[in-house]
Amino acid sequence: MSHSLKVWDYSTEKRRLENLKDARFLIRRCEKHRILVDYICGHVWYNWGEYPAERCPMPDEQDEKNFRFYRGKGMGLIKIHEEWNDAQEIFGGDKFTPNNEEGFKNLISLAHQNRLKFIPYISSGYYDRRSKSFKPEWMTYYKGKMLSLDEGYFNYALCSPRSPDWRAFLLNNIEKLFDRYEIDGLYDDVGYDPLAFLDPPEEKQGHIDAFEESDVVHGAFEDLIQEIYSIVKRYRGVFTLHAWEFCNPDISSPPRFKCWDYLYVGEGIKDMNLMRKTVKDLPEFVFYIPHWRVVPAEDQNKLYALTIPYLQFPVLYHGRPLRGKMYEGTALKYNKGSLAVSHPDVIRQHYSKHPDDFPVYSPWDSVPGNPETMENYFHYFEFYKEMTKPATHVFIDIKDESITTGRKWPNLVLTAYVNDRFYLVVANFMKEKDTLSLRQA
Repeated sequence: MSHSLKVWDYSTEKRRLENLKDARFLIRRCEKHRILVDYICGHVWYNWGEYPAERCPMPDEQDEKNFRFYRGKGMGLIKIHEEWNDAQEIFGGDKFTPNNEEGFKNLISLAHQNRLKFIPYISSGYYDRRSKSFKPEWMTYYKGKMLSLDEGYFNYALCSPRSPDWRAFLLNNIEKLFDRYEIDGLYDDVGYDPLAFLDPPEEKQGHIDAFEESDVVHGAFEDLIQEIYSIVKRYRGVFTLHAWEFCNPDISSPPRFKCWDYLYVGEGIKDMNLMRKTVKDLPEFVFYIPHWRVVPAEDQNKLYALTIPYLQFPVLYHGRPLRGKMYEGTALKYNKGSLAVSHPDVIRQHYSKHPDDFPVYSPWDSVPGNPETMENYFHYFEFYKEMTKPATHVFIDIKDESITTGRKWPNLVLTAYVNDRFYLVVANFMKEKDTLSLRQA
């Protein structure tokens, strides 16, 4: 008999059906009803190295220990950011090749040995203007001005999804990634600005205006993301998207077609409750990447009240500590006032004076790091991973009062996770306390 063969238990199935029967009578109306199939609840944003200061290291005992730890905790996915590649082309590679190929392959193998999916960073829009492969025809403009991310060591053009040449270049490189490496999907940091499409396309650049474009509909961008999603699904992979354009109702309607498995939100957002209101109704599945450099430390616990009631959860920052190493060669320079690379000089200065402080694990981490972040994460994750087992029914934001004996006041969110156990999540977003009475224990 295969070690992976699941044994189904009569008593467990009986409890599950009884719980679902209770849910049918106690929950008449809710904002959403979802059934989980292959949901991955535990995501690790793994810091592997400090590119461009140096190549990423060979995986060692530290990485092995970390990955075993994640497996033991029940995590399911490792995501690494842009440090894996050679986007600045200082080690002879490019944005789609590892700066340490053997190490990259070994890190993927280490993830798979620990039953973890492994997804690396790409960008469907950002590409360095200094690259030997870059073409000015890919650029987007707004009011005649080139759109580019010029922070830290970046000189990243925002390449246009209306450019067939950029699309062909990007998609061919994505195909090669899947062909060469045993990756389990992709993380896309989109590199797109909706302002670009207030201007007509530049015909001399070969751009094609194929889709509806408006202040809330971004047709070409959404179509490009859909093309990438179709490639990932062909390889049976996981596609994770970081795109504020789909998260902010002030600048976008929801996407018309499903084009992600997981959506990461939160970069640069200080007011977490405002973000909750913004992303709570987005299509599944949303994960927070809290920006601890700007989010108040006292919001550590509040984060879980903002996410779990909506079938959402934060990403864990972990891996190799960041020490603020900076590139010291002549190939590139650092711009002052950077937000994109977490002020590596600030990290370096802090740990030169306080080397024993808790580590920083992400460009979006606080300086110094906060040990409570990880403690809080696993406190709530122990519950959340049990609540989100396959075949769980999730009744999000219950609207009727059948489940309570009294009134259901405004800004109270009730969500039920129902499987062989019945979990009821209660979140009060008012500024005062109140008492909730349930109809059934």
